[in-house]
Amino acid sequence: MQTDPTQTEPLTRAARSGHTEPGIQKSLIVFGVLLAALAATGLYNYLLFHTIAELVAISIAIAVFIVAWNARTMRENGYLLVVGTGLLFVAGIELIHTLAYDGMGIFVGYDANLPTQLWIASRYLLAGTLLAAPLVLRRNPGPRWVVTAFAGVTGFLLLSIFVVPVFPDCYIVGSGLTPFKVWSEYVIAVLLALGAVAVYRLRDVFSPWVASHLVAAVLVMIASELAFTLYISVYGLSNMVGHLLMVLSFGLIYVAFVETGIRQPYAVLFTGLKTSEERLRREKDRLGQYLDIAGALFVVLDPDGRVALINRRASEVLGYPADAVVGEPWVERFIPPAERERSRALFLGLMRGDVGANEHVRTPVLTADGGERIIAWHNAVLRDNNGAVCGTLSSGEDITERQHAEEALQQANAKLNLLAGITRHDILNQINVARAYIDFAGEDSENPGVQACLARSRAAVDEIQKQIEFSRDYQDMGVKEPAWQRPEDLVGESASDLALPAGVGMRADFADLEVYADPMVKKVFYNLIDNAVRHGGRVTEIRFSYRRAGQDLTILCEDDGSGIPDGEKKAIFRETYRRRYGHGLFLVSGILGITGIAIRETGVYGEGARFEITVPNGGYRFGDEREAGI
Repeated sequence: MQTDPTQTEPLTRAARSGHTEPGIQKSLIVFGVLLAALAATGLYNYLLFHTIAELVAISIAIAVFIVAWNARTMRENGYLLVVGTGLLFVAGIELIHTLAYDGMGIFVGYDANLPTQLWIASRYLLAGTLLAAPLVLRRNPGPRWVVTAFAGVTGFLLLSIFVVPVFPDCYIVGSGLTPFKVWSEYVIAVLLALGAVAVYRLRDVFSPWVASHLVAAVLVMIASELAFTLYISVYGLSNMVGHLLMVLSFGLIYVAFVETGIRQPYAVLFTGLKTSEERLRREKDRLGQYLDIAGALFVVLDPDGRVALINRRASEVLGYPADAVVGEPWVERFIPPAERERSRALFLGLMRGDVGANEHVRTPVLTADGGERIIAWHNAVLRDNNGAVCGTLSSGEDITERQHAEEALQQANAKLNLLAGITRHDILNQINVARAYIDFAGEDSENPGVQACLARSRAAVDEIQKQIEFSRDYQDMGVKEPAWQRPEDLVGESASDLALPAGVGMRADFADLEVYADPMVKKVFYNLIDNAVRHGGRVTEIRFSYRRAGQDLTILCEDDGSGIPDGEKKAIFRETYRRRYGHGLFLVSGILGITGIAIRETGVYGEGARFEITVPNGGYRFGDEREAGI
C-alpha cells in the first residue's frame, strides 16, 4: 500500500507531538457533560442511571471492535485486534449484566447475586484482555484464533454461572459483598495495573497521545474497581461512583482508539510507524553509505530512461552534484551524440529483458567540463513484485586511462610487429642467400670433410628458418581479444588445410559447442591433427569429442597411433622439446593458457595419443545458451 507523505506527515506529526485535535477536545467535553448528566440521572432513578452507564460502555466497546476488526489486515495491529475483540465479548457479558440487574425483572428467580457475578466475570475478562494485548503486540495473531479464544473463555464463564453454577457467590442479600467479590476486585485491580505497566513499557510503539490515554483509562478502571469494593447495596453511592469512573475509563478508550483512529489513523493502526520509519531511514542511509564508499559507478534508470539514483563516484566522474543528475534523461544529457543511438537501443533492449548481448559494454559519457570519460558498464534489469521490468541498474568502472594505455600499447605492438615482420623478411632473404651459397660450395667441392661441414651449415640454416617462422606465429598470440569460436568449424578448416592422406579418417562431435579462446586457437587443432598424422605412426582415425567434468568441460583429441611414452607426456609441451614435435605443442599450450584453458596428454603408449583440453566454467557455452544470452 502506498501513501502520500504530504498527507500522512501532518497526521503522524500531530500524533507524536501530543497536541490534541479540536475534534478530540470536543469529545472530551461531551464525555464531561455526559458524566454530569449521568450523575444527575442517578439521583433521580438509579436503575435508569445504571442502564445508561452500561449501554454507553457497551457502545464504546463495540465501536472499538469495529475499528479493530476493519483494521485486522494491517501488519502491526496485534494489540488493537486483541483489545477490540476482547471488548466485544466484555460488552456481551455486560449487556447480560445490565438486563439481569436487580429491578429489571428480566431474569426471573435470580437475585442481586447474578448481576454481580456477571460483573466480576466481565471485569476478569477485561483485565485479562488489557494484560494479554501487550504480550502479542509484535506477534500479530490471526483474527480467527483471537475470536475463538475469547469465545471459549466467555462461553466458559457463562456456563459456570447459568448452566453449571460453580462460579462463587459475589453478593448475598442482606449481607452485601462476599469476600470472593471483594478480593476479586483487588485481583482485577492488580491485573489492570500490570496491563498499564506493560503499555507504558511499550510506549515507544504507540503515539504519545494513544499511550497516555490508554494508561489513564487503565488507572481510572483501577479506581473504579476499588470503589466497587466498598458498597453494601447495589444502589449505593460507592456503586454509582464506580460506574461513573467506569464510563470515564471507557471514554478515554474511545478517544484513544475510536476518535484517534478516525482522525489520526496512523497513530492507532500503525503502532510501529515511528520505529519503522527510523529503521527504514537507517537502512536507506546505510545503503547510501555503501554505494558512496564503493569505487564503482552506480546509476539506476527508470522506465523512461531518466536517472532515479546515482552514487557519489558516478557524480564525481560526471562532475555534477547528485541532485542535479537525478531526474535527467541519461542518454540525451550524458552520452555523446555519436553514441546516443547505440545507447538508446541498448536501454530499450534491457527494458525488453534482452540483457544477454549487451550485458557488458563500453560507453563514453559527457562530463560537466565538456570532456568524455570511457566507462565499462555491467547492466542488469530491475523488476517489480510482479516480475515486470521497472528500470535498469548499471555498475561501471572508469577505464579512460586504461583504454588510452591499451590503445598506446596496441600501437606500440603494431609498430613492433611491423619491425619484426620487416626484420624477419630480411633474415629469411639472407637465409635463402646463405642456402644458395652452401649449395654452390657443395657443387664445387668433392672433399668429404667440406661436404660434412656444408651439411651441418645447411642444417643450422634450416633450424634458423624454423625459429624465425615460429616467432611469426608466437608474436601474434594474445594480440587480439579472445572471442567465442566453434571447435567443430576449426577442426573442419584445419583438416581441409592439411589435406589428410588417404586412409586417415576424421570424426568430430561437438554439437553446438563454443569456447572462449584466443583467435589463434585454430592452430591448436591444426597442430594436434598435424602431429597425429606426422608422428603418430600408422594412424587411421583421429577423433574429437567432449564431456562434462564437474562444472568444467573437457575436449578430447584421440588417435589410434603409437602414442607418446610416459616419460615424455609433460615434456612435449615445453619450449625445449623439439626432437619429435618441434614448437607446435609449446605454441598450443601458450594459446590455450591465455584464457585459462589447460591441456595434457593422457593416452596409453602403444594404443594411441589422447589429448585432454580442460575448458573452465564460463569459458564454454552451447547454442541454446547463446540464444538466451548466457
